[in-house]
Amino acid sequence: MPTLLPLEEDPAVADLVDRLITVAAAQPEAIALGDDGRQLTFGELLVEAAAITAELTERNPNRRPVAVLLSHGVDAVVAAVAVVGSGAPLVVLDSTTPAPRLRHYVEAAGTTICLTDPEHRTVAEELCNTVLTGRRGATGGDPVDAAGVLRAVRTDPHRPLVVVFTSGSTGRPKGVANGARAVLHDAYTNAVATGCYGPGDVVANLLPMAFAAGIGLTLTGLAAGATQQLFDPRARPVGELPQWLRQVGATILVASPGILRGLVASQPPGATLDGLTRVTVAGETVHAAELAAIRGLLGPSVEIWNRYGSTETGLISEYILRAGDPLPVGPTPVGRPVSGMQVRVRDEHGTDHEVGTGRLVVTSRWLTQGYLGNPEATSAVFTDLEDGRRTFLTNDSATIDDAGQITLLGRTDHSVKVRGHLVEPGEIDAVLFAQPEIREAVTVGVTSEGTGRVRLISYVVPADARIEAASVRRVVREQLPVFMVPEQVVFLTALPRTERGKLDRAALPAAPPPSRGDQPPRSDWERVVAAMFARVLGLDSVGVDGDFFELGGDSLAAEELLAAVVQELDVPTEVATTKLLAEASTPQAFAEAVRRQRRPAHPTLVRLRGAGSRTPLFCVGGAGAVAVGFRPLALRLGPDQPVYAVQASGLETRGPVDWTVEAMAARHLETLRAVQPHGPYRLAGHSLGALIALDMAHSLTAAGEEVELVAVLDSYPPDPAMSPSAFDGSVVRKLKRLLAVLLVGVLPSGRSDYSRFHVHGVFVGHRHRGRPWAGRTLVVVAQDDGHAAPRARWEGHLTGSWDVVHVPGDHVSVLHEPYVGALADALSAELQSLDVRPAAEAAHPGA
Repeated sequence: MPTLLPLEEDPAVADLVDRLITVAAAQPEAIALGDDGRQLTFGELLVEAAAITAELTERNPNRRPVAVLLSHGVDAVVAAVAVVGSGAPLVVLDSTTPAPRLRHYVEAAGTTICLTDPEHRTVAEELCNTVLTGRRGATGGDPVDAAGVLRAVRTDPHRPLVVVFTSGSTGRPKGVANGARAVLHDAYTNAVATGCYGPGDVVANLLPMAFAAGIGLTLTGLAAGATQQLFDPRARPVGELPQWLRQVGATILVASPGILRGLVASQPPGATLDGLTRVTVAGETVHAAELAAIRGLLGPSVEIWNRYGSTETGLISEYILRAGDPLPVGPTPVGRPVSGMQVRVRDEHGTDHEVGTGRLVVTSRWLTQGYLGNPEATSAVFTDLEDGRRTFLTNDSATIDDAGQITLLGRTDHSVKVRGHLVEPGEIDAVLFAQPEIREAVTVGVTSEGTGRVRLISYVVPADARIEAASVRRVVREQLPVFMVPEQVVFLTALPRTERGKLDRAALPAAPPPSRGDQPPRSDWERVVAAMFARVLGLDSVGVDGDFFELGGDSLAAEELLAAVVQELDVPTEVATTKLLAEASTPQAFAEAVRRQRRPAHPTLVRLRGAGSRTPLFCVGGAGAVAVGFRPLALRLGPDQPVYAVQASGLETRGPVDWTVEAMAARHLETLRAVQPHGPYRLAGHSLGALIALDMAHSLTAAGEEVELVAVLDSYPPDPAMSPSAFDGSVVRKLKRLLAVLLVGVLPSGRSDYSRFHVHGVFVGHRHRGRPWAGRTLVVVAQDDGHAAPRARWEGHLTGSWDVVHVPGDHVSVLHEPYVGALADALSAELQSLDVRPAAEAAHPGA
């Protein structure tokens, strides 16, 4: 078996097909590609690609560009290799992009044939005259014979190998023609010259192939001999990514900053990834705060490579943050040029400088061929030099310091980077101008000073006074990718103009900041859902009336939110849907819609963390409190700590209402023992829940089971003289509260039931007299609450070993960020002491 030699900077023969055949010959049994459906070796890749290449050669004798319209997976890569092997230029179409947008690409490239599958055939038939879906997954062939088929048609070095589309200033897409030499050199700089990855590495490929970075990574991985595992973050929740990375054994993660932000937001505090050696980031500016959060998730030993490139040039430069390196201040530099790339900045007078600030100019002999079928646009930014090199004038403003390090400052035109995608606002304007109810429109990108995040704002002059912002955003969403949908729409009577009648962008009014909502949560359930909205959207907080989509939520964020709802709140996937979120887009509406449709196996039980090797912790909710209120605490206790929580029967689903602490405890015990039939048990209860947990502990020890701990979380002792009455205050208040208690469980469940159950719980708790508990107890008191003193007086009610701990927060906020951290620390210390205690020393109260 031949030895696989590394890629060369300037190979004698620049042929991608030959390189792929060389890789397959050296390691035919090595895994080349994988997705959730299948794994493909390099030898099998040749066989499958050759079967499609043979059909393409017959059906496309003139080698016209061929489109590939498939989901992000193994089939798409096989099809791409097949097209390259047929000698036709490859045009990868994004299956999530609306058909009108794809039609622009197909027409601009002169494409008449498309490779697809049954799932995407209908769209493909709208775009191309010839659609091929057959001869997929060929197996059992000989890689040597397949190599002969692929070599039968030689690649013309003067023809484009790949055509990738980017935005144009006229609102029409431009196709960038990449030749074989440019593709192979880009593969060399990405993988070999920088030592980023090669044979033996497992690259997690999350980048859509329709974009330059995506198809570049795909072809680079194959040419370098690395294994690629494919994950589509637009089709799967980002929250699944850590487990998937471990499952596939990924060593290299290639992702956009937007994906990494979502990954950081989806993980609980203190969580870290393992197995990765390096992460490459590209697509938009990464600020120091974001880099710190990413490094915190990855761990200090993982290298972070911040890369910069363009569709027209491939990889230009990179900045490597190695273990022990200090974080940069402000925007993260994009580093120094890679091999074969020279950069300068051009000042306002047109003079190029090696150091200074200006418009970035790239010089290399391996740039792309220019814009397909558009010589004027090509000559405007590309210049051929006498020594065989070319220059490309970018639209990026940058600073180059004395050490040659590049820091990007922004765009010099109206283009902006939104979540890693280059967006030309003129394309959005073209869609808006086409609407009869809109007279004028202009879209701009606004950068947040605090985060560097770019949001799109459309200024619209309506021809119809009845037009609404939602309808404007809807029409854009129907025709353009989701990252091009404006976050805000500002209506004007006219666009500002200069004295010469030109649009005066500087005079556009500042858009009001998007409202995060003013109303605070009125229940634990709303509080938890609002916190999930904020986490996914990257905001400090969201009011229960804040709209998910107006706050910048897109399809990726929506999938992340729904995945979290399914995983963390025990909500069925058939309930947590994008349709539900679209119809109920505020935390208040979404929480209520989900609550009405939940059908859990145990109506009073929520599994907050099911995995982990430690003894489970069972938490009991207080009066009118939902079990998911313990979710912030569960996240803080760590991934190895299983946590379950229970709430009152009838609170959210129809069920009998219990009128004593003993009855509540008996019902919860039945649920608890269905999850964990035998001890040792660890219980925690908040407020009324603590009294219920103590009664459960008595019943368990009477049954011969071991109770290691009861954690009393900010609760009055079980003594009517010390606990408040449900019927205090004025006569009107007493009558209202009496009515609330009498209606508990009588009327259909609704938002008002939370307050009814709260009054009912206070009523039940005030009537309860508990027995002294002789087991181990931790009493936690919220020190900022006005009732902290009576909630700390447990003498006489606890006859075993017990400690009292005071933590910041009040009675409600102690369970939520930012105060829950102190509570979690106190409880974690107690649980850890139980984990290390010898079994022989374990107390068995009541025995």
